[in-house]
Amino acid sequence: MKNLKNLKTNISKNLDLPEEVLLNIPLINLTGKTKMVIENFKNIYQYSENIIKIKTTCGIIEINGKDLFLKELTKNKISIKGNIESFKFVL
Repeated sequence: MKNLKNLKTNISKNLDLPEEVLLNIPLINLTGKTKMVIENFKNIYQYSENIIKIKTTCGIIEINGKDLFLKELTKNKISIKGNIESFKFVL
């Protein structure tokens, strides 16, 4: 398994491809304190207006804030809006 990950990392570097595509790791975009987009997620672990937990291959991303809601949800991308106060990885 580790050899496959190393191979994918090397391919990514040599072909100048984004690692998140080959390794299926999350790509997180934060726009100010009001919008977060996460690509390459697995599922929604917990959802409320104060906390959202998203499961990824790197663990769970916990987003805390107020008036949080899902603006967009596709197979590979989730867009969260609201007053984002903090986020962290929970292993």
